[in-house]
Amino acid sequence: MIFDLFHSVSDPVVGGRTLGAARCFAQLLGQVRLAEALGMSRVWCAESHFSSEAQKLGAQPAIPSFQGEVGLNADSFQLFHWLAAHTHRIGLGTAIHNIVGGSGGPIASADRVNLLRFANRELWASPRELAIGVASGRFPYQNVPFGLVPREPGEQLLWALVQRIAFHEALEIFLRLLGGEVLGHTALTRHAISREEALAALGAARAGELDGLVFPYQPEPRWRFEALRLVPEGGARDDLTIVLGSSDERALSLARRFWNVDLFNLSFTPPAAIERLHAQLGAADPCWSRARLPRTVLVFANPSAARAREHAERALDTYIDAMRGTAQVPDKQVLLERALVGDAVQLREQLAPGARHGFHPGDRLMLWFEFNQQDGAEIEQQMRYFFEQVVERL
Repeated sequence: MIFDLFHSVSDPVVGGRTLGAARCFAQLLGQVRLAEALGMSRVWCAESHFSSEAQKLGAQPAIPSFQGEVGLNADSFQLFHWLAAHTHRIGLGTAIHNIVGGSGGPIASADRVNLLRFANRELWASPRELAIGVASGRFPYQNVPFGLVPREPGEQLLWALVQRIAFHEALEIFLRLLGGEVLGHTALTRHAISREEALAALGAARAGELDGLVFPYQPEPRWRFEALRLVPEGGARDDLTIVLGSSDERALSLARRFWNVDLFNLSFTPPAAIERLHAQLGAADPCWSRARLPRTVLVFANPSAARAREHAERALDTYIDAMRGTAQVPDKQVLLERALVGDAVQLREQLAPGARHGFHPGDRLMLWFEFNQQDGAEIEQQMRYFFEQVVERL
């Protein structure tokens, strides 16, 4: 089993206060250095853009109940240079980098990842494993300033489907440029929406609104550009692991035309669904392995099982309240059942093959220790306890 560290790089209000950005980043570095010392393979850093507090002033607040800043890491690649300068070997990963908007779009993202790849290979004293997780962004408000808005009435009507196409287009641009191609927009796959897809999205009651559109409906390319090639040249595919952060089967199929991508999964996915996904991915790819489906796992570890449960319940109550009315969040009991909660004996039982958590010796787990917790010393104590009393005795 491979153990990684996941970090939200967020600054929520807990107990009526925040940590402040400087302290959040200082604690991040301390936890990454400890993760390396404990033998973790990678650190995965969440990425976000723009103040979630300021966004509440807009017409459509994305997370109105969340108090504090949902994410402080606006540029994973600058962050990685800093982390690499203060560590020796731990791998670096994005979970997840927005290639549609937030960071400037797929061309800007590919350009920066390519230079990171070059720096890792040629400039850094100790090269690392780089794993770039990509998706379409956490919230729409992070993409709108970069032009991801309807351009005409047809796109407005079918916006949910058009946004999906924008992600597919961004994914192709990103992967083909990183693959070393000379690429312009005329060489991209054109995507279309069938009348059946439009009806399914709108519902039968709104079918009449489609009468003015020609099907299949084909949006114009979102990014228009003449032939480009990234520099510096010479990167190899084995310099980078690309991990898709999407459950969109069409996106996965498209991505795999250009790169043998891995896939993220979430902590609250039922074990049976994860097993079905492994079977599907293994049937399509003879090189598939379980470690290529990293999954986040909340960890609440304490020598006192009661105290671990108390920490878990308090953190999940805060989370559920913050997400109220904004996202479909499983019941607290489901979240508790998917998390690792307890003392060392209970945690070893939860990680054992055949237990109800559904873990397997070949899995890659992204351990999330700082979820809605602010005490850096206590978080590091949990990390040490988990590795010394749980992992080393598995």
